Amino acid sequence: MMNRTFHVKISGTTHLFLILFTLIMLVAFWYKGAALIGMFFAMIVIINIERIIHSTYTLTADGNLVIYNGRFQKEKNIPLSRITDVELKRLFGLKHLRFTRYVLVHYDNDKVIDLLPEKPEEFMNALVRRLEHKEEDEDTF
Repeated sequence: MMNRTFHVKISGTTHLFLILFTLIMLVAFWYKGAALIGMFFAMIVIINIERIIHSTYTLTADGNLVIYNGRFQKEKNIPLSRITDVELKRLFGLKHLRFTRYVLVHYDNDKVIDLLPEKPEEFMNALVRRLEHKEEDEDTF
């Protein structure tokens, strides 16, 4: 099997966060005495844009789920053998709003991580196929 990469969907709150911090940065640069505050907010905006551009979920050929959130955060690596359950969830139970879907992954019997891929159904189907394939490989030994 090959590596399969899924990009992270950018939520509406992330867009609002970036707009708000960009406005604060611009206002701070407008006033001469607040340049340091402007620099602080500029760094926050740059780090978040970098995170948005480079965040991915990768299903690797060697049986891992790799969660990469950009250069400024540590990569999280979860072996597929440790995943116990995968669920497709909706925020607030709204069935018809497409932007509310996310994938909930249970692993190590007590840990949970929520993932927000661009195409949640496709991601979940690929993950479930990999998990089933792993179980078949374990059964053959």
